[in-house]
Amino acid sequence: MIARLRREDGFSLTEMLVAAALFALVVFVAGGIFIGQAAAQRQVSAVTSATTDAQSAGNAIDGGIRNSTGFKLRTVGTDQFLVARVAGTGATLQWECRAWYYSSSAGTIRSTTATPGTPMSPPTATALESWILLVDGVTPRTGSTIFSDSGATLTVAFNAVTGEGAQPVAISFSTSPLAGVTENSTCY
Repeated sequence: MIARLRREDGFSLTEMLVAAALFALVVFVAGGIFIGQAAAQRQVSAVTSATTDAQSAGNAIDGGIRNSTGFKLRTVGTDQFLVARVAGTGATLQWECRAWYYSSSAGTIRSTTATPGTPMSPPTATALESWILLVDGVTPRTGSTIFSDSGATLTVAFNAVTGEGAQPVAISFSTSPLAGVTENSTCY
């Protein structure tokens, strides 16, 4: 009897199909993990950005009112306009007029400054575009306003939208002007 030698020069078609299926499964699982991580990173970035913007806006308002001789709050339709005479940050004491505007339709808080002696009034829609945008995606925590005053105390309470499906960032605080400083405001 003659013995035949079996020679294996490569993979069979079945082995190739099984290997290709396993490779496709690994690529599919790895791609799904990568896409999931990318989506989670986008959401974390959106929440971080909104949180930073909301906290910065809150700090700007709080710092301005705490360093002021007083403030005046006005309602303009469904919007709010807040003005204060604020101490500057230079080596010598200089005052400036600072204003914040909450636009309920745009969901924004904007800010601007002017020199003392320049009474500030609510801006037109065109003028408001030149103001510094502090935060967008703003909604009141309760009711329809973000600012409320009681005597010499200002309360600020708003939510800032952080992205699709994420919880909004809640900002809420009360602040008061400088104690013992006589108000002599020509800002409002």
